Amino acid sequence: MIDHLVGRPSPSWKRTQVFLVIFFWLWRILKSNSGPPRLFWLRKLNRILQRFTPWQIVVSTLTAMYAVRNFDKVLGLGSPEPLAGLYSNSYYRATWINTGLDAGFATAMSIRPKWLRDICSIVFSVYYIIYANEADEKLRRFRAVPTVEMLRSTWEKTTNPYIRLVVRVPKVTMCRKILLPRPRTSTYTRPITAYLYFALPVNKLSEATELILDYPGGGFVAMSPAHHEERLRTWAVTTRRPVLSIDYGKAPEYPYPFAIDEAFDTYRVLVESAGSVIGMSGKKFNVVISGDSAGAALAVNVVIKTLEYNQTHASRGFALPLPLTVILSYAALDFNFTSWMSQDHLRILRTEQSSGNLQELAEQKDHLSHISPLAMGGDSSFAARSKRAKLQRRSSWKDTIRGLAHVSEKKDHSTSPTLSPSSSRRSLRRRTLSHVFQPPVFIKEPSGSPPDTDSELDEDEDYSQRREEDRPLQARVKYIYPHSTRLSTWLETGSEKQQQELSAAVLEADNKAVRAITREGKKGKEPIGVRLTMTSRSGYFQDRVISPSMMRAMAILYIGPYRNPDFSTDYYLSPILTPNHLLAQFPPLLMQCGEKDPFVDDTVIFAGRVREAKRARKVELDLHLSGKSARFGENLRMSEANPGSIDMALLQKERDKFAQETEDDWVQMELFAEWSHGYLQMATLMTEAKAVSHKLTAVDS
Repeated sequence: MIDHLVGRPSPSWKRTQVFLVIFFWLWRILKSNSGPPRLFWLRKLNRILQRFTPWQIVVSTLTAMYAVRNFDKVLGLGSPEPLAGLYSNSYYRATWINTGLDAGFATAMSIRPKWLRDICSIVFSVYYIIYANEADEKLRRFRAVPTVEMLRSTWEKTTNPYIRLVVRVPKVTMCRKILLPRPRTSTYTRPITAYLYFALPVNKLSEATELILDYPGGGFVAMSPAHHEERLRTWAVTTRRPVLSIDYGKAPEYPYPFAIDEAFDTYRVLVESAGSVIGMSGKKFNVVISGDSAGAALAVNVVIKTLEYNQTHASRGFALPLPLTVILSYAALDFNFTSWMSQDHLRILRTEQSSGNLQELAEQKDHLSHISPLAMGGDSSFAARSKRAKLQRRSSWKDTIRGLAHVSEKKDHSTSPTLSPSSSRRSLRRRTLSHVFQPPVFIKEPSGSPPDTDSELDEDEDYSQRREEDRPLQARVKYIYPHSTRLSTWLETGSEKQQQELSAAVLEADNKAVRAITREGKKGKEPIGVRLTMTSRSGYFQDRVISPSMMRAMAILYIGPYRNPDFSTDYYLSPILTPNHLLAQFPPLLMQCGEKDPFVDDTVIFAGRVREAKRARKVELDLHLSGKSARFGENLRMSEANPGSIDMALLQKERDKFAQETEDDWVQMELFAEWSHGYLQMATLMTEAKAVSHKLTAVDS
């Protein structure tokens, strides 16, 4: 409460308040008389309570406190549950345990030494598993401003020695951490770290010809194969094949595209040595690539880079074979989730001298198709905040983006005027914010900058009229006429007769709208895309495993400080944008994802794009082999690096291969109802997840 009175939320104020309350009541207990103070009816109440035992008083007090804290639920006035009916019972139970563990590990992550941190992590986790609401709130605050340490502490909890005592992992004959050399032509010198799992006798490894190459997930910033050990060991046992999992370089230490290049270098060194680099036979080599979450993006990039490598090295007569199959679990294939400012927008900000309020700007970007759950500024009391905002002048946009306009600022500080301490702090803050918005060093900025003005952007739009907080969306969309028309008509006339006629017209319009909606319902449901449709990242923004703030944080960490990629064209960063001529050559895909996963759109869209590309390639081959492609132009030749020299025998072979395949041979996609992200990590908590893990290994049997 102190931080509320001060008007500055701060953990230090909250901590001070706790100590003050504890010390005050300890002082009252130790220094005051045994009885209560002479205040109202406290002494009379004390005499009444003397007939009860201390145990009864303690239990009654705790019960009363519990009832008071849940008084709204007792009266049926509790807030709606946004997760009601969203997840299956088993998945929700697993996320309950997982959330408690995450909250406990996040709370203890700053404790030193490590042995004490490991113990406290378990103790705190037990507390948060019991008090689930406290765990949700604690984790929400941590995820609002996630750090690298927080992400790694919560996601890498399976290596805690006390958790390892509980988790049962299959026994394998070989579990070894190895280092692999880079290919000779690689631009990197850092060796590749990998974990090799093998369940058969060790001497059988030299006879193995098939390998499962796994790229584990972890948001590009956390988790090594050791944190996926339960799944990897299970695969080694069930498939009876070696499983090699790559501990690729994590961000922010190794930003984009380090992990992608390392993943491809791993594939190259394995294929070029036919597996002998890890002790396999070296005579015949087949590989199945797998990846989950961020690792799935790396797996797709390996295929893309293999196809591009073969195109650029076709003249040398050597081509890297594609993997037999690619297994993708809840793949994160799209970084273009509309959180990043484009180059055009940054250019405008560097020249625009309008002023405004950043908080008001965020509130303007409210999703008008819903009520409070999607309101970035909050639905409640929005009008009051808008009125208060107009009374106080806040820092303008020119202060925030000053560095964007003054990229050619002189480095000579000797002529700068002397600043007061307060103005120095403001200047430092401006320079800090400007550094955040500065473009990367490799982007050439135009010389000069627009003059600095004090103009402000006046925002007078009234958003409260467009919300109607007391009505859901379906009730609002039935009204055909805008509210302003009805309001102006009411103001222009005072005739009671006219008001009655208008009321009848409103009733008739509502009835027509209801009848129209009923007829549309009988015709059937519209296909996807007819109405305004959100992405899965926006729709499941309250996901219990992946929050939007974590997505943004991981993306910023992964990209690093030296790049500002174009998210709408960079298909290495967003493999969902891969060109059709590459998608048409993809090996068979097995894609799985939870139906409630924020990344489910990536799985569905990528699977659909692969099917479309292969259909188009099949039609292209039919037209070309029949001699009809000339009338359609040269753009039909999707996969030829040199359209002038086409080997008809190769085209016929490719066409025969397509003729023997069905669309299920191209892509198999499975969505698990009422599941979200990370279920392969929950095999200990979900028997269904363990069954899915076993099912994945059946693809190459």
